[in-house]
Amino acid sequence: MRNQVIVREQVTARWEEHLPGLLGQVGVPAQGVVQVGAHRGQEVSAFTACGFRRLVMMEPNLDHLSALREQLRVHHLAAGLPEPVDGHLPRVVVAAAAGRRRGRATLNITPYDKQSSMLEPLQPMAVVRQVSVPVIPVSEVQHGCNVLVVDAQGAELDVLAGTDLGRLRLAVIEGSVSARYSGGSTLDSIAAHMTGHGWRAVASWAHERAGVVDVAWLAPEPASP
Repeated sequence: MRNQVIVREQVTARWEEHLPGLLGQVGVPAQGVVQVGAHRGQEVSAFTACGFRRLVMMEPNLDHLSALREQLRVHHLAAGLPEPVDGHLPRVVVAAAAGRRRGRATLNITPYDKQSSMLEPLQPMAVVRQVSVPVIPVSEVQHGCNVLVVDAQGAELDVLAGTDLGRLRLAVIEGSVSARYSGGSTLDSIAAHMTGHGWRAVASWAHERAGVVDVAWLAPEPASP
């Protein structure tokens, strides 16, 4: 069934505005979050408001790192939240793309840089610059985190392939009805991957841009011993 993840509760809204309520609704504690595609840290204040003790921010575009670190300082550091458990650092910036395995790949930077991607964009989007960046699997940096947020502009399946979903409880993943990048994922292909691992969609929020939706996925309950 096409677009199976467009659940009845879908509304046009910013997902981060609803994250605190969703965490309570599904019973997921605000332990730690990995954000793939952290950009300039626009969601750091929302993560802080949720009470996440540990933030792991993955962003391959070096031009954004200064602003990202400033958002972490202004919001998360200043909040004075309790330290993460098990000695993990409270704030980590990973200057890399997330992918299936370690290596290097090309970041395609578009005029509207929130659409920049590790995949080649389809027309009418254009590429204004290409940069070689490191690639690191999420599984190598997700320690101490139970929530994943992905804004990978078509590369979501590569991100998920390098993620240990078994160590997570909730994921918020942006997707589109049709592919916007060469070889890019769609809402349906993301749904097939997540449901194949036993996860279920619990909420979704449509963007103002037609056909783009953020979907919240809840992990299956651990098997009884």
